[in-house]
Formats: sequence, structure tokens, C-alpha cells
Amino acid sequence: MEALRKASFRANFRANPSTTTPIASIKPLSQGKFPGLQKELSDDLEVFEINIVPKGEGEGTATGTGTTRRVLIAKNAAKSFLPGQPRIRLDTKTTGRTVEDGLLNYLRRAHLTNSLDELLPYMRYVFVQTPSYRHIMPLHHQRAHLREVVINENPGLHLVWYYDKIFVKPIPAYFYSKAFWTYIEHADPDVYQAVVGFMRSYNFLIQYEVDFAEACRLRLIPDKHGGGPPTYEEFCDFVEPFTRADDHHVNRRFHYGELRLTRINRAALLFKRHLAYFHMHPQWGSFMSRILAPVVTVFAIFSVALNSMQVALQALQMTEGGDGERWRGLVAASLWFPVVLLVLIAVAFLFFIGGLMLMASKDLIQSNSVRRKKKEGGADGPYMVGERSHGMVW
Repeated sequence: MEALRKASFRANFRANPSTTTPIASIKPLSQGKFPGLQKELSDDLEVFEINIVPKGEGEGTATGTGTTRRVLIAKNAAKSFLPGQPRIRLDTKTTGRTVEDGLLNYLRRAHLTNSLDELLPYMRYVFVQTPSYRHIMPLHHQRAHLREVVINENPGLHLVWYYDKIFVKPIPAYFYSKAFWTYIEHADPDVYQAVVGFMRSYNFLIQYEVDFAEACRLRLIPDKHGGGPPTYEEFCDFVEPFTRADDHHVNRRFHYGELRLTRINRAALLFKRHLAYFHMHPQWGSFMSRILAPVVTVFAIFSVALNSMQVALQALQMTEGGDGERWRGLVAASLWFPVVLLVLIAVAFLFFIGGLMLMASKDLIQSNSVRRKKKEGGADGPYMVGERSHGMVW
């Protein structure tokens, strides 16, 4: 039956005119690249290579001239769609031109992070962010930081956190198929790098069986072919190849781990002239309240300082008049209390600014140290020497 199905598929493509060859007969694209998926948890998909011959040149062969491309098809004709996404059809009766374009457009929307990649270079000095993909806390430790895991399919929000929330994108069901990885590596290398980096991040999100159980509860891990999630052992085998991926195998976004949304929003405001990268408060009222809160705080501090100076001036006027002797104690207190208050405000302000500068300097030194170790090839093993897997102060 398998041979008959493949023969029928070839006949459909020859009618256009084009020829097909099973992907198993194709040599690897190149040596030394990331090997890709090793443990397959679903075999719903299959890849064919087609050689589309221009009109007027007659029927070509798989090794002849023309445009060569790979086509992703569903083995089960009754389920001719991308696993986990029935909206994306995989039609086996076309040349792949229309259906494949729709598939690629969907995969680019679902996995590319171009807007975020454009902002990351500005995070180096102005809003320091350590360029280490290891800075990802496992799911069980997210709760220790009182963070709520929010499921979101936006690839640009994966592992972006905002105070007590962190966004996590679920693993798509079609990642379980080797055919998908073979197809996307040839069809769009940018998407391929993005999905490799995405899966590498899950190696740090799920480090213990308790993390795996939490991920299954949150529906971050899809069911296998036939129903039911994989076992913890199967998932470890599935994700293991991605632990060997280096930064040159992934896109820029996944050179980093968790990212702060507040810093990204400020970078978008300063360098891209956008109000925010992502609006956590889409209504103007809540958005303006966030902006006005620090302004009101500064206004209150200056109001207290000015009132203190006004009290001191009034006390000085009383010493010049005849009533100063009668209220000598109150006048002295009125003179010195505003001075002490102003000194305390100045000390608190300097302490606050000094703390910010100290933390920024520490982040800058740490990020530059990580970059230096990367250039020297010092990132060996799951973690660098002396680096903690979790529990870091962010």
C-alpha cells in the first residue's frame, strides 16, 4: 500500500510536469550542521523532493534542470493538515506551489521573531541584558519567584516576563515529526534556526519530572500520535539533540534566555519610536496610570522638600521678631527639622541612584564576561563554571 501511495503521488506531480523522489533517497544538505530531531514521536508527515520543470522544456527528472523544492505532505489522506493546526492544509494533489506558500507563511508567523531581534542589539549597553541562553529558570522555580505562567502563541513573547507573569509558547504537535524538521531546514533556514532555538529553551524550562508534569498540566507539551502525552523518558529523548545546539544554530532571539518586557518596551520607545513592544495595558487609563505613578512620586518628594524650606523661612522670620524668645524651642525645632528632612531626602535619593548604577555596572560586567567566554569557547556543558542553573537574582 505504501508503494502504491507513493506511486500515485508521483503521478500527480508528473501531470504538471514535475518529478518526485522520496526524501530518503536524498543526500544530506551539508556536513557539520545541527543533526536535527533524532527521537520521532509522530510519523503523520512525510517529505518529498520535487523538481519543477519550466513549461516548454518537457518532462524533467529528479536530477535534471528546474527548481528543486521539498514538499510536506500528510500520510493520512483523511487528515491532510498540519498536526495540531487543522487550519493549515497539506494537499497531496497539487504541485505544492499554493499550499506550500500558505504553510510557509503560517510557519513564519508562528516562529519568527523579527521585531524582537531588531531590538536586541540595543539591550547591550542602554538596557543591559546578559546574552546567555542558559538564563532560563525551570517551571517549578518560576513559582518560587511568584510568577504565573501565561500560555501564549506569539513567538515574540516566549520567555518574556513582566513582574509576576512569564509568557511561554507551547510546543507544536508537528515538531514530533522528523519530516517537518527535514522540510523546514530546506524550505526556510530562518524558521529552522528559530525552531531549533525554541526547542533548546525547553531543555532549561523542563529539567525535572515535576517540570514535565507541570508542562503537561499547562498543555505546553502536545499529545503524541494516537493520543496521550509522551512519557518523561520519551520527552527527554526527544529534546536531547537540541541540547547540543550552539548559538550559530539558532536565531538572535535565542542567544538570550528570559527577557524583561519593561526593558524591551523602553528600547522600543527610544529606538523605534513605538509606545511599547507589547502593551500589557491596552486601555489608555491603565497605560497612563503606569506612566504617571513615578511622576506623582517625584512631585510628592519635591513638595515635601519645598514645604520644609518654607517652614524654615517662617521660623527665621519669627527669630527676628519679638515672639522668637517666647517660642524658642519650637523655633529651633522648626529650623532644624526641615534641614534634617532635606538631608534624609538627599541621602535616600543618592542611595537609590547609587544602587541603580551599581546594579547596572554589575549587569554590564556580567554580560561582557559572558560574551568574552563565548568568544573564547568557554561555554562547555549545560552551564558555565560557577553559574547557577536557577535561583538567580534578576
